[in-house]
Amino acid sequence: MAPPSPFRRIVTGKVSIVAHRGLSASAPENTMAAFKLAAEAGCDLLEFDVHLTKDDQLVVIHDDTLDRTTNGTGYVRDHTLAEIKALDASRGMTPFAGERVPSLDELVVWSISAGVTLSLEIKQPAAITGRPKYPRIAQRIAGVLTAHDLVGRSLVHSFDHPTIKELRGLLPHQPTAISYGGGALVDPLMLGRAADASGIHPWWQWVSPDLCKVAHEARMHVHGWGMPDPLDPDVIGLLVRAGVDSIDAADPRPLRALLDTLA
Repeated sequence: MAPPSPFRRIVTGKVSIVAHRGLSASAPENTMAAFKLAAEAGCDLLEFDVHLTKDDQLVVIHDDTLDRTTNGTGYVRDHTLAEIKALDASRGMTPFAGERVPSLDELVVWSISAGVTLSLEIKQPAAITGRPKYPRIAQRIAGVLTAHDLVGRSLVHSFDHPTIKELRGLLPHQPTAISYGGGALVDPLMLGRAADASGIHPWWQWVSPDLCKVAHEARMHVHGWGMPDPLDPDVIGLLVRAGVDSIDAADPRPLRALLDTLA
């Protein structure tokens, strides 16, 4: 059975701010530059994405291809970590020229020294592509969290619910969550319970007072993702009043200002 989520508002005493791929509004997403700026901006959690390389290494990148966020091409899984680390991930943002794709180990070591809480999204190839899943990604992530004593002090989530279920079996005390696009479900917690998750991450439009109520009764947290950009104060107000526990943003600073106003 999943442990009670430590990311509920009743535990943290606030609506937590999650920096989406770092401070991706001002720096190349999922890079150390974006993560360091997010930490300076005062985020509560740092969200990022992880794929598995050809040589079985964990790398921090959103897409399963290199084309959009680096000057490389092809699938992440067809390249070694060294090959990916040689690429430029600045996306043409001149102040960040030469920025690299970090490994998970690199990010974890920095986060511990910086005192930043990690929100790790496990990526798996989209089912429609027919590409096979990463067969050992849950085991590799469990190994990293254990090695760095981050079990229970980080959050792991995914749209691939079986992978979250697998991680629960490996790390019974690790806070986890499942993400989904939306829908008013007959059983609002069905997906979370099926994955034995500690929280649910619906698209923000499907957060409701009823959803938050039943989740909190089950000791799960509710995270709203996919905020409109720029942030809409009315939307943030609705989410806060509904009882949401955390919200993501490409820039934590305006979200912090809005939450302070609402408080």
